[in-house]
Amino acid sequence: MRFESLSVGDTFEQTVTDVRGEDTKLIAALLQDPYPPHFDPRHAEELGYPGLLNQGPANLAYMLQPIVRRLDRPSRLEGFETRFHDTVFEGETVTATVTVEEKEPTDDGGGVVEFSAVVTKENGETAVDGSVRATFGD
Repeated sequence: MRFESLSVGDTFEQTVTDVRGEDTKLIAALLQDPYPPHFDPRHAEELGYPGLLNQGPANLAYMLQPIVRRLDRPSRLEGFETRFHDTVFEGETVTATVTVEEKEPTDDGGGVVEFSAVVTKENGETAVDGSVRATFGD
């Protein structure tokens, strides 16, 4: 996507339907995550969770994906600020919504874009929100 094709107020969404327990277990293994509710259904149940607990980094990735998919390369993601509000569990559906808040042109014809971002659970609760800066080419 090109800088000139973005306008303040543009919104992009991406939905993850049915967060998969197998994915949660895989991410736990990749991160060498020692917290049992991320990979052991029995521990999750003992804590009263409705399923495996999704990792925070996975929830953050959901927030970033609508932007990263529009960049010509991931290294153009300049930074982000985020806050975690609620947990996401196996079996839930979440939707990431990003909105163009500000555009700053650069001398090369591209520019830096500031987005607001939120990951909302199917019950309407916010799981993660924040802001993201990315550079788009001409």
